[in-house]
Amino acid sequence: MVAQERVGREATKDWTSFGQTPAERLRQVYSQPDFDLETRHYCFKDGELVGFLTSNVLKEGDGGVKRANLEFPLVLPGHEEAEELLFEKAIKVLQNKGVKVVRTRVSELWGGTVEMAQRWGYTYAEDVGMSYSITLDAVDIKELPELGKITDYNHERDSEQMVAIFVREYSMTPEQAHENFESINKAGDQVVAHLVMRKEGEIVGRALALRNEDDPTRAYTGTIYVTEENQRKLFLTKILDICKEKGIEELNAAIFGDLLSIKDQLAKQYELLGFRHTATISYYEKEI
Repeated sequence: MVAQERVGREATKDWTSFGQTPAERLRQVYSQPDFDLETRHYCFKDGELVGFLTSNVLKEGDGGVKRANLEFPLVLPGHEEAEELLFEKAIKVLQNKGVKVVRTRVSELWGGTVEMAQRWGYTYAEDVGMSYSITLDAVDIKELPELGKITDYNHERDSEQMVAIFVREYSMTPEQAHENFESINKAGDQVVAHLVMRKEGEIVGRALALRNEDDPTRAYTGTIYVTEENQRKLFLTKILDICKEKGIEELNAAIFGDLLSIKDQLAKQYELLGFRHTATISYYEKEI
C-alpha cells in the first residue's frame, strides 16, 4: 500500500484537483468483504512497483448493461510502456467479468488523460466536476460582519455531529465518516483551516482547507457543507483570509456531485471572489 501511494503521488505531483488515496485508506478499502482483488493491477520492474491501475465493477443499472469504472494507469516517469500493459490487462479481466462498458475520469489538468482517452477509443459522456483556482497575493479580502459566526472545528466537541451529517448528506457509513474525521484530526499542519458554523448549538455549516503535501504553498478545499447558500461565500472568504495569513500562494476548489445542478450559480460566486476556472473533469466511456 505504501508503494502504491508513493507511485501515485509521484505520477500525479503536477496534477491539480487530484488526490492520491493514502496508504491507510487503501488498507481499509482492500480489507472490505466485497473487495475484488482482480480489479487491481500492478507493474513491477526489478522488484520495484513502477505503475498501477484500479477499476471496480458497478451494480447493473437500467437496461442490464454491466459497467465498470476504470481509472487510467499511474506510472513513474520513464516507465510509460507500462501504461499499455496495464490497460490491456484490465480490459481483459473486465471482459471476463461480463463488463460491456467502461468509463474513466479525465481532465486537462491530469497529465495525459485526455490524450489517453482519445488514443484508446473513449468518447465523452458527461461532466463530473469543475476546477477553480485563485492566487492569494492578488486577492483583496473584504471583511464581512457575519464572519464572526464561523469558529474553528473542535474534534472532541464537533466530531459526533459531523459524523452524523456526513452519514446523512454524503452516503457514508458511520465507520467511513468516523475514519474521515479521525484522519483530519491527525493531519497536523496539513490542515490549513477546519471551520464550522453553529445555530442554537447545532452545526449548520462546515468547511475544510488542506495543504498540498507535495507543494506547501498550495492548498485545496474539502467538502463545504452548508444549509443555506449564503454561508458558502462566508466560508470561502474566511478560508481565503486564513490561507493568506499562513503563506498559501494558491487555493484550489472544485464543484462536483450534486453541486453540478447549481454549477452556474456557484461559478459566478467563485469568480466574484477572484477564482478562475482552470479545468473540467469529465467521464469518458468505451464499449469493450
